[in-house]
Amino acid sequence: MTFLGIQSGRRASHSRRNAGFTLVELLVVIAIIGVLVALLLPAVQAAREAARRSQCQNNLKQMGLAWINHESAQKFLPSGGWGSQWSADPNRGFGKRQPGSWLYSMLPFMEQQQLYQLGKGTTIGTTQFQDASRQLHTTPVGAFMCPSRRPARLYLAQMGGLSGSFSFLAAIGQGEGVVKTDYAASSGDSTYTAAYDAEQLTQPGDYANAEVAGRNGSPLGGGINRCDDSADGFFQTGVSHFASEIKLKRIEDGTSNTYMVGEKWVGADQYEGTAATSGPNFSFGENQSAYTGWEWDQHRGAAKATATAAVAELRQPTQDQGGVGGNNPEVKFGSAHAGGFNMVFCDGSVHNLSYDIDYKTHGYLANRLDGQAVTAP
Repeated sequence: MTFLGIQSGRRASHSRRNAGFTLVELLVVIAIIGVLVALLLPAVQAAREAARRSQCQNNLKQMGLAWINHESAQKFLPSGGWGSQWSADPNRGFGKRQPGSWLYSMLPFMEQQQLYQLGKGTTIGTTQFQDASRQLHTTPVGAFMCPSRRPARLYLAQMGGLSGSFSFLAAIGQGEGVVKTDYAASSGDSTYTAAYDAEQLTQPGDYANAEVAGRNGSPLGGGINRCDDSADGFFQTGVSHFASEIKLKRIEDGTSNTYMVGEKWVGADQYEGTAATSGPNFSFGENQSAYTGWEWDQHRGAAKATATAAVAELRQPTQDQGGVGGNNPEVKFGSAHAGGFNMVFCDGSVHNLSYDIDYKTHGYLANRLDGQAVTAP
């Protein structure tokens, strides 16, 4: 009986050894799993990018609705603000009296009334005003950022040249950082768009100077006149510019044929911002907060149909890339997405446009009143 028991135990042990994996079999299984992961990973990545692209389009959809609601309430589209020397002031309402950007004026129409009201009733230059403005400039807004490019958080900004009323923001931009945006309003196919261009258009030196708005002798009034004069070099053909108050009825080519807001080009090595204008990742199109007045940070343009090949290439939308440098690409639309960029039109519809869009078509869609009522390709 003992002999038989030993034999039986040996057979069981041998059976257990046969049931296990050999090293070769294990390596084969691992290889198969590796192949499956390699096959599935692109699909997973594509699905994630599709979700991010969809969220980006939804951001633009919400912006388009906010602009239309702003026009309904204020009788004009959000103003572009006064320029790089200025930022948001909660005590100056909407339109040409508001020095801050269109993104600031849009806040109440994007369920961000609390942010818009920060500092209301305080006096410019006081600690109370500055504390409220700090909170505004350091509160990220998810809808301002494309998830394919970067998350909604604070980024460094080289905000030089601010007026005395807002000079305190410079240290914040270089310290904890400020809220930025991945979206820009259309400046049309205007010769001059913003930033360095805008500096040729005299900004108000202070609020007392700005209060004479409408008079030709004032910087603000004169600037408005120049932007609206089709014979002037500063004539603006887009939907938002220096102290603008553009009504929907002034979209002469039709709201379904005219750009409103789109994704802006940012160098892939400029996403994090910069601590110095001499840095390799500095850009004049990415050095301000989202609320700075008329600037390349919040405005981009297209080339005229009569543009030279060099200018047309300069303003042709492209996908983000690094190593380009700080100047020139900052005036154009573009995105972090492969194949194309998203744009909301003045009727609120969102379109994905190819980077290969003809530069003339791009310019016609950007210009609100050139008589070229082309449709989105």
